[in-house]
Amino acid sequence: MKQLHELKLRKKNIMSEQREKPSNEANINTELAKERTHGAYDRTMMAWVRTALALIGFGIGIFEFSAKTGGETIFKSSELVGILLIILGVVSMVLAIRENKTNHESLLNPKFKYVHKTSLGIKIGYALIVIGIIALINVVIKLIG
Repeated sequence: MKQLHELKLRKKNIMSEQREKPSNEANINTELAKERTHGAYDRTMMAWVRTALALIGFGIGIFEFSAKTGGETIFKSSELVGILLIILGVVSMVLAIRENKTNHESLLNPKFKYVHKTSLGIKIGYALIVIGIIALINVVIKLIG
């Protein structure tokens, strides 16, 4: 009888250990997933740094080129495009920093829930479309006039 009781206790202990083990593994897996997500946020931030730097660099280059032509050619309207690209580069960097900070903070929240948001890349893409249309209109006006 005593042996039967000991066997039942051992079985109970083993089963409780098995129940605890997956929960510990789940916590470890969750924490590792969060760490991977933090890394992904940082890689995305670095991509935005490169994008903002490219926009600012192109803007400065276009502005300088149009300033050196002295307004003699169609490229004088490019000053506006250059300035807009510089502004877009700075704004995209500010928005990327804000989004990165918000993402990291929300992931640290124990009640984290995924919420789908419009991508910052899509917003910047729309802004580039507007700048392109402005540039196209200026070029067409210069060609016609």
